[in-house]
Amino acid sequence: MNRKEFLQQLSLISGGVAFGMNGIPVKAFSHNPFAINLESTNGKIFVLVQLSGGNDGLNTVVPYENPLYYSKRANIAIKKENVLPLTSQMGLNPAMTAFKELYDNGKMSIVQNVGYPSPSRSHFRSTDIWLTASDANEVLDEGWVGRYLTQLYPGFPLQMPEQPMAIQLGAVESLLIQSDLGSTGVVFNDPNNFYNLVKGSTADNDPIPNTLAGEELKFMRQIATQSIAYSDIIKRKWDSAAKNVTGFPTTNLGTQLKIVGELIAGGLQTPFYLANIGGFDTHANQVVANATTTGTHANLLKTVSDAVAAFQKDMEKRGLGDKVVVMTFSEFGRRVTQNGTMGTDHGSAAPLFVIGNSVLGGLIGKNPVLSDVDSNGDIKYEFDFRQIYTSVLQDYLGLDNKMTRSVMGNKEFSTVPIFKPLPITTQAGNPDFNLEQNYPNPFIDLTRITYTVNKPMYVKLALYDLMGKELEVLREGTTQSGSYTLPINGIQWSPGYYLCSLRCDAGQKVIRLVKM
Repeated sequence: MNRKEFLQQLSLISGGVAFGMNGIPVKAFSHNPFAINLESTNGKIFVLVQLSGGNDGLNTVVPYENPLYYSKRANIAIKKENVLPLTSQMGLNPAMTAFKELYDNGKMSIVQNVGYPSPSRSHFRSTDIWLTASDANEVLDEGWVGRYLTQLYPGFPLQMPEQPMAIQLGAVESLLIQSDLGSTGVVFNDPNNFYNLVKGSTADNDPIPNTLAGEELKFMRQIATQSIAYSDIIKRKWDSAAKNVTGFPTTNLGTQLKIVGELIAGGLQTPFYLANIGGFDTHANQVVANATTTGTHANLLKTVSDAVAAFQKDMEKRGLGDKVVVMTFSEFGRRVTQNGTMGTDHGSAAPLFVIGNSVLGGLIGKNPVLSDVDSNGDIKYEFDFRQIYTSVLQDYLGLDNKMTRSVMGNKEFSTVPIFKPLPITTQAGNPDFNLEQNYPNPFIDLTRITYTVNKPMYVKLALYDLMGKELEVLREGTTQSGSYTLPINGIQWSPGYYLCSLRCDAGQKVIRLVKM
């Protein structure tokens, strides 16, 4: 069901979905059994730093012992004597001394040759592919983080959490946090300005006009009401954090990550953050002639390295180092051969960085093979970027394989050894019971629900609408250990979303059912 169809189902909801039925504030529904608990991510926080423009991977992680690198980049290659060695073959750009320290301390994993099949060299298209985790020939309108969050919290958006599920530092909302059910996050540049901007605002409760723009107006009202609801909690959490625990660089990215650190330190439970730095489209004057340790690209790498390293130090000093991981990504790398304007053109595979106490550390993957490039002269990818996302979801956030597959568009991707093994006590799920996603889903008439209990216990399995109204109790009472499958006949149901809850002595799990 797309956004328009979803919004059409909300015709009874006045003034935006966050404000419930007939203008009643959503807090009136706080007794609802599906109220969102952001601790479902085990308290883990993931911070993405987007390097917009296509970062030149070969001048970032440098193959300083490869003669082809120097022959194909006679004017822009990083001189061997200036490289910060990581191994006997590969090293960092000399501007990245802060990253070198993280690497030496085992706080950074570098994954080489990350890309995808049939790569697009369009900034816009390739960015969309990375943000949505789609195939190159597949167009999606949901970000992979938005898809993850709406599946993790099936009551969204009618049961809004007290704190935002995602925060983006910036001005224009990224596709990363969008979903067919609405935005899963809020976007602002500064918590104080954000608060002052919406302070005193109220939701527009006027009837939605029956015009072509009516559905879009509903969507805009949802964004507005989310902003009103969240500005106060964001400001309070930001104000409560001790300031200047670690000195941050005064760059724009340094400011973004400083705000993220203060929000986390203030107690905000938001599990996803997105920061951004642009300028990586280095077609010309990528380096200063005869001085490859400076120039446009080196300055950008220094900005990223210094800001992320300051954030990591800040989290550790606050005692939050085990809670947070940062990952950089860019829409593509650059060509192996330099162009005629002291720069590089759009390429494909490139390295990315994952930083935090939870990483294994080290260089992952083969060194770039410059003698075996594709038909465009680009490095062939070794790791599909969705393998990285799968590793984040399973090995860091603790999702099971089935849910990870769903977030990845029902495609299977192997993991990459980026993270330390999760302690058993923090892995997702409960060893005493499980409620599997119904199959098929979406469904037309019939579907099946399977649940498992591993010891005798009280069980209540029931169906609800999105407002939390109980529609049918499928099973209730003491249940012996075992796996049970129940057929569900939804032929009389109206098309839309429904919830199934398994509540038992060991806890509760909720899944979302989609009736076509």
